[in-house]
Amino acid sequence: MTYDINKIAKAIAFFSLALLVACTSDTCEKYWNAGSERPYVIKGVKYYPQIHYQYSAIGEASWYGYDCHGLPTATGRKFDKDQLTAAHRTLPLPSIVLIENLENGKKLKVLVNDRGPFAHTSRRIIDVSQRAAELLGFRKKGHARVRVTCLAKESQLAALEYKRKPYPSKKKR
Repeated sequence: MTYDINKIAKAIAFFSLALLVACTSDTCEKYWNAGSERPYVIKGVKYYPQIHYQYSAIGEASWYGYDCHGLPTATGRKFDKDQLTAAHRTLPLPSIVLIENLENGKKLKVLVNDRGPFAHTSRRIIDVSQRAAELLGFRKKGHARVRVTCLAKESQLAALEYKRKPYPSKKKR
């Protein structure tokens, strides 16, 4: 049996183009964001990442630094303890959040580019880099009561910077 390479190449190009056109609709949004929206399991708990930027919660923040410095984050970039970054269990990656330390009133915007915290407490809602903990005033203590609010427009811009299709700013009905 003989194959016409030109016909095969044209067929592949046609189907690739058809897939690309089809996936520009909202129905294929997950195709462009593949990876960070998939449910995952850590220590027997299943997490369902959000596909929108609506989020505001009060809980406990902790920090991480030396042990993870230089290791890849969930977005594939290297963790730098001196950058203003954070880890969250379900926010879209990347996201920009405003963290307010409710114990001292200090506020800081950080980039969420990793998954966590996975400590054995449900009170922890975010892990921040060592530098973010310093600026928020809780590095020495190790944790603080915080309010975390996702900033939709800034998160959409961060997604574009990471070459990702931004999610909608609100939940789809």
